[in-house]
Amino acid sequence: MVQDLYLPRELRGSAAALPDLPGFEQLARFGRHARLPRGWREQLLHSAGRMDLEGVAPVCIAAAGLRTARVAESVDGEQPAARWIATPLHLRAHLRGVFLDQRGLLRLTEAEQAQLSAEFARSFPASACALLPLPSGEFLLDTPGIAPLATPEPARYAGCELDELMPAGPAAVPLRRLLGEIEMWLHALPLNEARRQRGAAPVSALWPWGASGRIVCPAPEPARRLPLACGRDAWLEGLWRLQGSAVQSAPQRLEELLAAGVQAGVLLVELGGELREDSDTTADALRRIDERLVSPALAALRRGTLERLSLIVNDVCVRIQRASLRRFWRRPRRGLAGFV
Repeated sequence: MVQDLYLPRELRGSAAALPDLPGFEQLARFGRHARLPRGWREQLLHSAGRMDLEGVAPVCIAAAGLRTARVAESVDGEQPAARWIATPLHLRAHLRGVFLDQRGLLRLTEAEQAQLSAEFARSFPASACALLPLPSGEFLLDTPGIAPLATPEPARYAGCELDELMPAGPAAVPLRRLLGEIEMWLHALPLNEARRQRGAAPVSALWPWGASGRIVCPAPEPARRLPLACGRDAWLEGLWRLQGSAVQSAPQRLEELLAAGVQAGVLLVELGGELREDSDTTADALRRIDERLVSPALAALRRGTLERLSLIVNDVCVRIQRASLRRFWRRPRRGLAGFV
């Protein structure tokens, strides 16, 4: 699945104008389509047999990925501190406001996370807030005294303006104040200067999300046979750890998984990770995903190496089996027209 490709409504009509994407187009033509009104995460809950976690705040699941267990507890009868998934972002300012492009979703190294977490503890001691590293390159952010609010997942708004997405009103004032202080703190951080010197985008914000929903401490279950999961995502890492497993790094090419004899797998791909040059476009990134992963998967399906294949893009899941490829009466679909 491509986890950071959500087409804004005004651009959906141009999805067919993208250059040829043979793998995407064949899947859209021959497969069965289903809308995912609650997104890909609920789909994976069913695959993992954890329907008991439907409606649970994403941060509660992501917390299972903490290297050192820490639970937000109540103090003197008060409500526990709100906890968020905090995704590092590189934002760009322009005339209309603050913009998050596809390259702006950052995943920090373990050393960078440790440095940022330690600096945060030194810089915000009076707030009692805590920034805890997650294996995905993101963080958990504990915020005592700040109410959990509904904030959007940033991957769903890559390529969009962010100014209007943060909650407004009196209840949001403490959160907005803290985020403003964090942005000023990040601006002068030595970590960012080191990233600039090696050509990496500096961290300009930590975007909090995932606090909205049922607040529970999910119980781990005995290890079971799960699909191999590859990618970098805090929620996915937490879900797999709850099942006694772990998420692997994404392969460069699908053939690596096929050669290893993987029977079932979940592969998360970030469009932003395919933008390797400053001049690269969304079309370039999609072409690379098609060439490395989607088209080889279809070829493996034709050979019988794979039994079935699912692709999730833009909250649309397309499922295909080998027999589906005989549906020649179906009309071809250009670009991403089958995923809008």
